[in-house]
Amino acid sequence: MPTKMKIWSADQLKQMNEERFLVEMLDMFKFTPEFSDSDDSVKAMRECLNRVEEALRTRLEVAKED
Repeated sequence: MPTKMKIWSADQLKQMNEERFLVEMLDMFKFTPEFSDSDDSVKAMRECLNRVEEALRTRLEVAKED
């Protein structure tokens, strides 16, 4: 199964409305690994989740600024 990888700049994340931001985040990753997933696919999933966490931190910083 191919993995979607999207990367946004901090400015792009700040300009997204909440609905679009949440849809983009949920579209980025699977929730859990499967038994058939290789170590490489689990590593890729972990990297994707790290990007999601960073994007969420950026959005929280915007919320604090407002």
